[in-house]
Amino acid sequence: MADRAAKQEVLSALRRDLSRLESPQEARPALSLGEAALDRRLTGGCGLILGGLHEIVGSAYPDMGAVSGFAAALGARLMAQGSPPAKRALVWVVQGTGSHDLGLLYGPGLRMLGLDPRQLVLVRVRDDREALWVTEEALKTPDLAGVVAELGGGRAYDLKASRRLQLAAEKFGRPALLLAGHAAGASAALTRFRISSAASAANPLTPAAPGRLRFSVHLDRVRGGAPCHFLMEWMHETHRFAVAARLSRGADAAPRRQGAGGAAAAARPQAPARARPAKKLAV
Repeated sequence: MADRAAKQEVLSALRRDLSRLESPQEARPALSLGEAALDRRLTGGCGLILGGLHEIVGSAYPDMGAVSGFAAALGARLMAQGSPPAKRALVWVVQGTGSHDLGLLYGPGLRMLGLDPRQLVLVRVRDDREALWVTEEALKTPDLAGVVAELGGGRAYDLKASRRLQLAAEKFGRPALLLAGHAAGASAALTRFRISSAASAANPLTPAAPGRLRFSVHLDRVRGGAPCHFLMEWMHETHRFAVAARLSRGADAAPRRQGAGGAAAAARPQAPARARPAKKLAV
């Protein structure tokens, strides 16, 4: 009887918190993605809320490389804000030798995406449970731009865990970008991007070579908004996204050739060589 009452109390607390999170709030600091058409589709209509949890998932297992590339691009955009840009670190939580058979982050590849590896703090953990704990603690750390965390798809990440991260991100005003695999369930996240590999833009100098990166992005979850589907182009020189095409909700992803997936391969080669970040913490 006591156990049942305790469970009901926990459920009631969850409902209260979710109701508060879902209710309209005053404008909060947000990160513009670089184009108003994209910003308007996100919570609040002004970009990616900085104090929030944002999930990035793959449409299928082969798209996880593109997921990493999209997260790196968002991280670069986040760290390029300000005039001049603030020299704040970005925490990236990895597991073992990398989640989903992607290997470790590769410094030169990240630099090609516009993300300075010298401003990364890599934290290596053993499993999803540790990854979630490190993410929550990092959100509380002053002078960080944000946290990117890779999950391996275990059961540790559920509605309760997502609620804890959302509340921490909201309280401390830092974004958590969660690479939640390719099969995400119910969560308290503000946003869920579902990423598919896409053909790169045409190269104006060498037609046979890949051009700017493109990602097929389904906005599956957006609090206070509606799902949509964009073909997004990443311009690493200016650290901004642009809309290459507005696609219908059920449209197929663009043909897969070297593009978002190829760039992710550059950022995360399959070679066993270990990247050497400027800083490294062990848990």
